[in-house]
Amino acid sequence: MENLFTPLKSAMVTALCAILAFFAPIANLIFAVFIIFLLNCIAGIIADVVTDSKSFDLKKFFHCLFETMVFYVIIMAVYVIGDKLLNLAGAIQCSTVIVYAILYFYGTNILRNCAKLFPDSKTLKFMYYVLSFEIIKKLPYMERFKEKESEVTDALKKEDRDNG
Repeated sequence: MENLFTPLKSAMVTALCAILAFFAPIANLIFAVFIIFLLNCIAGIIADVVTDSKSFDLKKFFHCLFETMVFYVIIMAVYVIGDKLLNLAGAIQCSTVIVYAILYFYGTNILRNCAKLFPDSKTLKFMYYVLSFEIIKKLPYMERFKEKESEVTDALKKEDRDNG
């Protein structure tokens, strides 16, 4: 019986190694997303438990985990599409922009949760202020997005109602 699984196990290890080798150029981006979401999850759980006196919410945790997986799929899909279009440099650059967007939005959330945990920390409040209000002035499209975000959300909801 053991001899039957040995070739299968070898084939699976070989396939996994090939996949990991293919995605090696974006391994640092994938790791960065992991760190961002880990910090966001930890800061959110601690802020909920300590400042809001809520218990650990498994549903919220799995939502965070699922959202992380969605971003992994987006980044990997961009990379695969870039590979098929013979434009790996463009794909890596696009994936990097996605990671920076994740870092901005989740970094803001991490700082907000940390500021809730340490309400007397001027440093955390300042960092949150700069990231939330000043940096958007320097990022193209960000200020306009912040102004139009509710319109985008409403349009998505309307489209959902109309299509289903």
